[in-house]
Amino acid sequence: MKRLRLRDQRRRLREAIQRFTRLSGVRSCGTGTTGELVGLHVGKGAARFAGLQSCHSVWACPICQARIRAARSVELERAALAWLKAGHGLYMATLTVPHWQHVRLASRVKDGHKCGGQRSCTCACKCPVLAPAPGMEKPTCTCKCPVDPGQLARVVEAWRGVQAGSWWAGRDVIQQGAPALWPTGAAARLALEEDGRYVRRQEYDAQGRPVGPATVWQQGFRERWGIVGTTRTIEITWGANGWHSHAHVLIWTEDLATDARAEAIEDELFARWAKRCTAVGLPKPARGEIRESDGKRIGKGVDVTAATREKADALGRYVVKLQEGGALAMEMTRADLKVARGQKGKTALELAAYAAAGNEQAIDLWHEFEFATRGVQCLTWSQGLRERLAPLVELDEREDDEIPEEEAAETPEAPSLLIARDAWWRAIVPVYGARADILHAAEVGGLPGAIAVLDGLGLVQGTDYGAPAQMSGPVLPSVDQLRRGQADRQARRDRRKAVDNAVHDRTPEQWAQAWERRAEAEQQQARAATAEPTDTENTAAEVERTQAAAEFARRRAELRHDPDAHRSFERDDVRPVHLPSVEDLDVVADARPAPKGAPACGECGAALAAEMIPHGRHVMC
Repeated sequence: MKRLRLRDQRRRLREAIQRFTRLSGVRSCGTGTTGELVGLHVGKGAARFAGLQSCHSVWACPICQARIRAARSVELERAALAWLKAGHGLYMATLTVPHWQHVRLASRVKDGHKCGGQRSCTCACKCPVLAPAPGMEKPTCTCKCPVDPGQLARVVEAWRGVQAGSWWAGRDVIQQGAPALWPTGAAARLALEEDGRYVRRQEYDAQGRPVGPATVWQQGFRERWGIVGTTRTIEITWGANGWHSHAHVLIWTEDLATDARAEAIEDELFARWAKRCTAVGLPKPARGEIRESDGKRIGKGVDVTAATREKADALGRYVVKLQEGGALAMEMTRADLKVARGQKGKTALELAAYAAAGNEQAIDLWHEFEFATRGVQCLTWSQGLRERLAPLVELDEREDDEIPEEEAAETPEAPSLLIARDAWWRAIVPVYGARADILHAAEVGGLPGAIAVLDGLGLVQGTDYGAPAQMSGPVLPSVDQLRRGQADRQARRDRRKAVDNAVHDRTPEQWAQAWERRAEAEQQQARAATAEPTDTENTAAEVERTQAAAEFARRRAELRHDPDAHRSFERDDVRPVHLPSVEDLDVVADARPAPKGAPACGECGAALAAEMIPHGRHVMC
């Protein structure tokens, strides 16, 4: 019953959010239909609709974020468990910044510019890709309107800066413009080894033979602590001190995690985090105070905790947990289940609940939250980490829109009832809470409970809804729609992969050549738009307009005699006519039967163009 209540709360909260949201995808989630019929699948203690649109928003939709975050939580927990069982270590880092009232969460273009008030600039950049000459810096772009980043964008950029540069990856020690050679003297070599920051670096060829002399390499943070990769997620709350965006980072290491190493990592990570926060315009985080009762540091901007394995039951199943007892994967992914503590803040869904009750301030805050989080990734993996985890555990490679609802596994594949689309829009969607009532009644009372609610809404069984055998028509999404969706998802993956590989696959000269080709194509399009059409093109356009007018008149005449004739008009009967301008639509709309004595088509009776008089009828006729 607790799970049923939670599902019902999410459904009703989504309906409430749809009344004031500004996101079109959220408004159509669970409301817009994909076909002529809506399926109702009823199982034991579970029910769901089929044939409805879904927004797949991991931030603003209670239903979609619950199923997506649940799947990511399971994947992360299984990966962490396999990693620890393989003898490696995990650290949970929480990175925060000071915050106060009136701090803006969303980024926006500065006022006084063309795109002022928007989230980002939409002006087309016409600046050259490369510098004007070797040795000269690339000129500053003047096409883009300046954007004032919000708190969320600054936190994301600050963490991106932590993982960038030689502090994270290491670097060669440079002396006199070249990498420093590894000392041959015992005293100098011993001094470098005792320092702990420097190691000997030697390159080898394919046969394993040394190439060149050994050099001095200054280890970065990643090498010193044996970090394989990181997993980052963002959490946003609002409280008495305004918006609070903070990052949870899971650090995967080769060696086992210990408390002593966690404290050392925390000290180094805090120094870097404070520096990057200052660089992006965030206030410097606090180091915290040491509590006298137990010696722990509290109120700190960076908190690193070692993750451990604890036996969950007699079967030996291990569950990854924080030392405070909270589930690690739950802390990383399930922000939708969190409840903010005291005055420290409210989660986004709690703000939505206040907004649904009519709180004007909560509505404004929710709109800002939607504006700020649109397009922001919630959970990210560092490059190469998933490939390293693949031999240990089977990872979930599904996209967010491929993850099914939780109820899908508990309900039959075939629908129990089918609801007509016109009845869905007429009697169910306009009634606030009707969709949640139908599903909750089906979960508690089974199919009879759902039928009772449908009858109470004024639907007629056999006409507006009924068993699949009674309702005619296709149950969508169809195979074609599924194939198109699969093709779209594959295209998105290919585009993302192309963008990731573009920097490595193209040289600066290739970037310059691509920019020149793009500029030349734009110039050709501009010349083609301003060029005068030739006599041949004018004649072809006139014939095309005449044919379209004749087809319009023929179909209209047929509809006058038989109103059901539109069912025989298939889309592939007539080749689409591409009109040069909007004014040409008037020519089609003014099509009339041929005047008395004028040449007319023998089939439809419409006027014939001069070119078609020898044939006696239109080409389409």
